[in-house]
Order: sequence, then C-alpha cells, then structure tokens
Amino acid sequence: MGGVYNKFKDDGIVLDKKRQVNFVALDMNSTIFKDTYLNGEWVWAYADVPGTYIQQFGDRQQGGFLDIVQPIKKGKMLGWSESVLNLALRIEYADYNVGNFQELGLKIADHMYAIVPAISFRPSSQTVIRANYRYERHTDLLRNPASQTAGFQFGFSTYF
Repeated sequence: MGGVYNKFKDDGIVLDKKRQVNFVALDMNSTIFKDTYLNGEWVWAYADVPGTYIQQFGDRQQGGFLDIVQPIKKGKMLGWSESVLNLALRIEYADYNVGNFQELGLKIADHMYAIVPAISFRPSSQTVIRANYRYERHTDLLRNPASQTAGFQFGFSTYF
C-alpha cells in the first residue's frame, strides 16, 4: 500500500518530483491456551525523502504491537447478558528512523518502547470500556538518555 505524499505541483508549476511512501504490513491473530487471544501487527514504511535532507528525516520506519487478552469473566454482568471482563497486556515498539548515520556508522536511535497492562469490560461484542496504565521509553535521534512517560488512560469505543 502507498502513494504520493508531497505537493509536487502548484498552479501548473512543477515543485518537485512525485515522492512515494509505501507500507508493508503483517497482521496476526491467534488463540492459545483457554481463550487467550493474541493480536499483533508489524509495519515497515519506506519514503522517498529528498537527498538534500539531513538524516534526521528518515526514509525507513518500522514498528508494531502485540496484544495479549485473557477473558476472566463471561456472562451476565451489570444487566448485560453476554458481557466479558478482560485482562490485557500490550507491547509496542516503533523505530522512526531505521538505519545508521552515514558519517560514523552508528545506529540512529529514534525509537520508542511501551508496555501497557489493561482491564476492559465489553458489555457487548461491539462496545468496550477500557482502563490502561501506559509506561513508555523514548530514545531520541542522538541517543540521549531515554525519556520515560507513564500514566493512566481511560477509553470508550463502540461500533455501529
């Protein structure tokens, strides 16, 4: 999947060549043990970045996640007849600039790791109420000590 991402023409004047960005994705879902669900995705991105740009503007990215979801209670809860209470764990990784610096050959370190334990309630298969605790480490382009962020997230999703 991909396409042109830049403004290459304005009022009939050519500004730049058409620059492509393309993605390759691998999705996975499976069940292990007794109703333990695994969902994951890994994506590679390739962008045509002008050669005059500094290496801070990466032409390759990659990242993905793995969700492990374990139902702990199914059945009637809070008035809903087919609800499910789940425990979950999500592991994430994103490398925003894959590769090495041309001058020194050192790996570019612009990446992020996160671990996210959660509890979710599904009153129906189309609705979820979720509480997460997110812990994230982000290393910048120059390999400075990782910034650490943590916090609670609450969410509500429904599909209709």
